[in-house]
Amino acid sequence: MEGKTERIQLRITRLHDAAIEGDVPSLLDLLQEDPFILDRCNVERSGCFVQSPLHVASSLGHFKFTTEILSRKPELTEELDQLKRSSPLHIASAKGHLEIVKTLLAVNPNMCFARDQDGRNPVHVAATSGQVHVLDELLRAKPQAAKERTNSGETALHLCVKHSQPEALKFIINATDDGELLNSKDGDGNTVLHLAVAAKQLETIDFLLKHKRMAKNTINTSGLTAMDTCNQTKKDGHDEKIWLALRRAKVSKAKVLLKRENRTKWLKRQSTALMVVSSLIATMAFQAGINPPGGVWQDSSNGHLPGTSIMAINNPIRYKLFLDSNTIGLVSSLSVILLLISGLPCMKLAMAILMVTMWIAISATTFTYVVGAYFLAAYGGKSVYEVLTLKTSANRPLSTIVSVSLFWLLLLGFLILGHAARVIARLIKQIIRPVFQGIRNIYANTRRYPPV
Repeated sequence: MEGKTERIQLRITRLHDAAIEGDVPSLLDLLQEDPFILDRCNVERSGCFVQSPLHVASSLGHFKFTTEILSRKPELTEELDQLKRSSPLHIASAKGHLEIVKTLLAVNPNMCFARDQDGRNPVHVAATSGQVHVLDELLRAKPQAAKERTNSGETALHLCVKHSQPEALKFIINATDDGELLNSKDGDGNTVLHLAVAAKQLETIDFLLKHKRMAKNTINTSGLTAMDTCNQTKKDGHDEKIWLALRRAKVSKAKVLLKRENRTKWLKRQSTALMVVSSLIATMAFQAGINPPGGVWQDSSNGHLPGTSIMAINNPIRYKLFLDSNTIGLVSSLSVILLLISGLPCMKLAMAILMVTMWIAISATTFTYVVGAYFLAAYGGKSVYEVLTLKTSANRPLSTIVSVSLFWLLLLGFLILGHAARVIARLIKQIIRPVFQGIRNIYANTRRYPPV
């Protein structure tokens, strides 16, 4: 029994020696001596070998030897070694043995998804090694394999940047044309642009920034954009070129993006509030327009036409004021609604215009109420001054109306003054202050270097 075991071990040793040499005749002799030598090798190799003969032949590029083994035992393509749990396709892809890769793919293309101990598939190892011709074959067979991630959340593109393989990165991006893959993040939330900036790979940075699907302002888990990464990395001769490239591509700092995002959210909230309020004002103005204070004549008695406003007959001047202010409020609120539903960009200037229009609508609605309430208070043809100077309780409602109107005017004036002050302060900060600073610098330089 021991003699038989020794003979089997000897044959397995000869088989691996033949795989190292790529000796096809020796392989054929061993198969003639023991037709099950390949099966025995898979069973017995755990005690002596960490790789199958197919792993060895794939690593050393012995194409004919590989073909001969696969013709007899195609299941060996699924075997994983004991070093890194790599398949023969992993090893051939890393070494760049194109013909062997083609043969292995023809036998079992699903091995493109096989993962080693680091979670890398053959596309990952080919990208790490910069084997562009191998990547071409792998992506033709299984393009989905490029989207797979390693145990640390890296894609093939991340590995290209980490191992300085710009040509492989360009090939994968152009071959897949997948925006999701291009902008994918690793375990730290970094895109390939983050990594390229950190590694100062100017060629890769230029390529990524010019790609139309590249999300240039992505923020990682540390709260950094590519521009922040550029500012925080160790300085060298490439920093200025990288910074200029990022600036030309409109890559911003994270705090600028967050400020812009908060502003966008604020504008959206304001748009929603304006839509609600303007709809309410429009509804009230419409109802007041078709149902004025005092109602309308229901019959033709006393020479009146049915539907004629009682207010228009009894006090045409106040009715005109009522109708004008109500129409202004209705048109202003409807204008706000129209601008909001027309797809107007949520810019600060547009929002300022909408706010001013809304002020007009609210003020017109207030004035409409004042005129209507004065008419309904049954003061007849008396003026406001006459009613207020009466020493009776009849002037109390009008006093309240006048007080509220004055308060409203004061509040509106305060708001106008406040916004005017903000505009003036911004003009001083953005225009006047830089001018004075420039004059001061010129004066200081003149004193330091007086003209000869």
